[in-house]
Amino acid sequence: MTSSAPTELIELTGPDAAAFAQAQFCNDVAALTPGASQLNAWLNPQGRVRRLFHLLRTDEDRYLLLLRGGDAASLLPTLRMFVLRLKAKLQVLSGWNWAEVAADAAPPSGAWPIALPDGRRLLLREGAAVDGLPFEETLTRDIDAGLPWLPAPALEQLLPSWMEFARLGALSHHKGCYPGQEIVARLHFRGGGDKRVPVRLAAAEHAALHEVSALRDAAGGEAGLLLQQVKMPDGSGLALAVVRRDLAAAGSVLHGGESLLTVLPTTWNSGADTAETA
Repeated sequence: MTSSAPTELIELTGPDAAAFAQAQFCNDVAALTPGASQLNAWLNPQGRVRRLFHLLRTDEDRYLLLLRGGDAASLLPTLRMFVLRLKAKLQVLSGWNWAEVAADAAPPSGAWPIALPDGRRLLLREGAAVDGLPFEETLTRDIDAGLPWLPAPALEQLLPSWMEFARLGALSHHKGCYPGQEIVARLHFRGGGDKRVPVRLAAAEHAALHEVSALRDAAGGEAGLLLQQVKMPDGSGLALAVVRRDLAAAGSVLHGGESLLTVLPTTWNSGADTAETA
């Protein structure tokens, strides 16, 4: 991950912006009041996550999508295909900055607060940089909260339940239809158990994680995907991954390229949305 906070931002505006967002995204956009935000995602027809993002409603007819992985420019043409006859406009914004700040800090003029699922807060602002935590510290906190970033190899590969979207408040099982909703609803309401779960991983050396995406078990079988990683003060690596449930116990060892990664104890309360499966 980059040492600066990545800002991939899409603006959605127009009289039908709310209707478009509600029809396309998996969380309940209708619950957002101006000034509020939520974690949300756009899924493909197979129920896999195309993009994960913070959705901020700045006023009645304007939304900002702050992406958690993936670039905005490549997403825009596909997203625009679903506007059809709606009065809604999508465009990529540049020149914005964000950072994590104290949850009780008063936002400066022109800055928008974005709530995180674990009670932390980001500030998003156009133009001037936001005075807040270094991105590496925010990334460490995200890993400890099980809050994912999606690198390119993970786009359109993971089901919402594998990242515990219900626990993160990123999905509604009670809103209307959206792409992938039939798959998500069937797996949730019919049960069957998760086959994959998020875990924290430790590596002896952070440098060995830079080119890692696919994880393997001891026999060389497919084990999961590495989502994000950060260098710790002692030079070791801390990472968040989605792995097979049978490999998720603390102390389990996974292979990432030439690195050995050890599953750490969970630091968040799991158990939500355990009915979905592949």
